Amino acid sequence: MLVSIVDFNKIMPLVNSIESAYSSRSESIQLVKKKLLSAQIVQPHELPSNIVTMNSVVTLRQINPILTYSIKLVYPTFDNVRENRVSLFSALGVAIFLGKIGEELTYTNWKGEHRIQILDIPFQPEANGNYVSAKSYETNNSPSLF
Repeated sequence: MLVSIVDFNKIMPLVNSIESAYSSRSESIQLVKKKLLSAQIVQPHELPSNIVTMNSVVTLRQINPILTYSIKLVYPTFDNVRENRVSLFSALGVAIFLGKIGEELTYTNWKGEHRIQILDIPFQPEANGNYVSAKSYETNNSPSLF
């Protein structure tokens, strides 16, 4: 599993600051943290375009019933279901974050268990050169792991 240094440096401080405050979402927060800590950190330009990153637009197929739809994976403050923007800390967001095209995933929310497949990533910021320079971000905002 790969994660860009930019996503890692933005998400880890967020995880660390909210994990104790939001006990109702602690499972989602812990899953995001586990993914980040087990992923290999790479420069944004080294990240393959078939991996779901923050602000990616992702086309998904729900397995049963069969339904195809697209969402954008966003930070919690930009979450808006009506505009198909899904928070990283939602059950769906956690499931697809760092997933790859073709991968089948299972997640559970208040409606039950769902199986989905990542069909496409029509837009991934890193593939389009839309990211903050990792060097400038590292020097200005060092991540706190604990």
